[in-house]
Amino acid sequence: MEREPRIDIVRGIAIVTIFLNHLTQVVEFAGYRGWMIPTPTRYGFSTAAELFVVMSGYMVGLVYLRRPHPARAIVRRAGTLWLYDMVLLAIVLPIGLAMTAGELAFWRLDAFRTAPITATARFALLQSAPRLLDILQLYISLMLLAPVAMALHARAPRAVIPLSVALWIAAQAITWRAIAVDPAADLGTAVSLAAWQMLFFVPMALGARSAHRALFGWLDGHRPALIAIVALVIAAGAVRQLQEAQWLARPWWLEAPLGLHPLRVAHAVLMLLFYAAVLTALRPWLARQPWRALAAIGRHSLDCFAGGVVLTYALGTLWLRVGGGYPAYYALTLVGVAATVALAYARDARAARLRGARAPSITA
Repeated sequence: MEREPRIDIVRGIAIVTIFLNHLTQVVEFAGYRGWMIPTPTRYGFSTAAELFVVMSGYMVGLVYLRRPHPARAIVRRAGTLWLYDMVLLAIVLPIGLAMTAGELAFWRLDAFRTAPITATARFALLQSAPRLLDILQLYISLMLLAPVAMALHARAPRAVIPLSVALWIAAQAITWRAIAVDPAADLGTAVSLAAWQMLFFVPMALGARSAHRALFGWLDGHRPALIAIVALVIAAGAVRQLQEAQWLARPWWLEAPLGLHPLRVAHAVLMLLFYAAVLTALRPWLARQPWRALAAIGRHSLDCFAGGVVLTYALGTLWLRVGGGYPAYYALTLVGVAATVALAYARDARAARLRGARAPSITA
């Protein structure tokens, strides 16, 4: 199957944005509030995590559902992800030895110091995770649920999307009701999965239909749509900034405990359309930098995500040890992005050696 470079680039954008957001979280933890590196997350109502989940689900439908034994392949992939998660934990725990008690609490590593056996067991069973590793646990859980969705898709393909949306609506209803009674209510993993599964299984069903071809074709024939999409993105960013400056009221249903609320989902979809529209308009230039680098990162999104987690822990801890400051923050950010690109190109080269051929071009 021919690779679509725009899909790889969107995945690459998500990975780089996640790294930038994560490193910025460390800086904000230290008390810095201004002059952060701008990312779409800072100018909207969704994060790059939603895009990561959406693209992961889409690739399951695009690639795995076409295999002879898709459920078996998915479970095997979930096992690989679990191993990645355990290796990441083994790498970040020694970094925690250099952290203060406050830093351990920030990274959610404190439990591994006070009750290491219990914390490790809960982590291995996907019950809890240190900061940044939780998105990989979510990914593993969704992959383990994927065979059920695949079985439904095999019998009734049109039922997957409405059922997935219905589960999300149910999760929203449960969440809103619980928060209304107790704003600090712990809704548990099941409700969270019931919400996030929509961003995985709806794209999975669309990936099985290669929906990107219709979307890119429509965008090619409706270039003015780019203007409307860009205008909506700018408007969302303006509203977010007005709310952050407290010049505009922030509705209660936008608070973090409510999780994957409707506006967050809508903005994630808007950002996906934004990237698709921009990349369609720039298609003649996608073989150039920085798009080539982003495509390479997208081709190896798991390795680059894992590398980004390690880099965030290492660089963030280093930044705190050297006394912080904006110049060091900007410098370490450049180091992290460059290292991510280098990792992606190294993985491309390794894949080429294994195939005995040249690395895939993003124009293929």
